[in-house]
Amino acid sequence: MQCLYGGVLIFASVVVAAIKMIANSNNPQKRSESIGSLAWICGGGVILGASLIIAGIIINIATNNSGNLLGS
Repeated sequence: MQCLYGGVLIFASVVVAAIKMIANSNNPQKRSESIGSLAWICGGGVILGASLIIAGIIINIATNNSGNLLGS
């Protein structure tokens, strides 16, 4: 469920950044700030994806891919 929230938040951030770029199309300084925010959004997406992959690996190791915790 957290993946859904993260995906929605990233999508909303991209939409807001795009609207800012459109609104500031005549101002190069503000437009470059909006483009810079896309790098931060991409970085957040990478961190979110990496955390989901790491959590999946840990769960797979802890359950031995059986659904039950080892030692239970």
